[in-house]
Amino acid sequence: MRHYELVLLVHPDQSDQVPEMINRYQDIVKKNKGTIHRSENIGRLQLAYTIENMHKAHYVIMNIECDDKVINELESSFKFNDSIIRHLLVKTNKAETEPSKLFLSNNKDSDYQKKETVKKINKKPEEKKNEDVVDQPLETKESKEADENQNESSENGEDENIKEEKVEEADEKSKE
Repeated sequence: MRHYELVLLVHPDQSDQVPEMINRYQDIVKKNKGTIHRSENIGRLQLAYTIENMHKAHYVIMNIECDDKVINELESSFKFNDSIIRHLLVKTNKAETEPSKLFLSNNKDSDYQKKETVKKINKKPEEKKNEDVVDQPLETKESKEADENQNESSENGEDENIKEEKVEEADEKSKE
């Protein structure tokens, strides 16, 4: 069996029927001995460009593990379902089980984010310090050299400005 990520864009007027559609597609996968690793009902979002004179669509993301037979059955059901505007089926190397970035960015009240913040709050002070240290960028030889080069160039720039001023003063004096 192979792993797939499935993205569906559903007609915004059909948003009420999305949970039923998700259940229907999950049943197709489960009946054929497939596995559903992640299912996210993201909601209505603005489209990057209009599709069939629509500016918004209802997004659904699923990560599944199944055979080619199931994929063919799902794709044929997408083609004959008028409420699905677009679908994208991508083969992946492994099962994705964590929430997608799209889901986290659009569902601010999600349980997953609450769990993560609770974990960070409940950490011991030593763990927090270690985490802070890890997040800081390390100074490398290249970054130090780049900083030195910037300092030298700024000093050289000042020297050049002084030289230019002296040349201008000399020109003015010679004109007089």
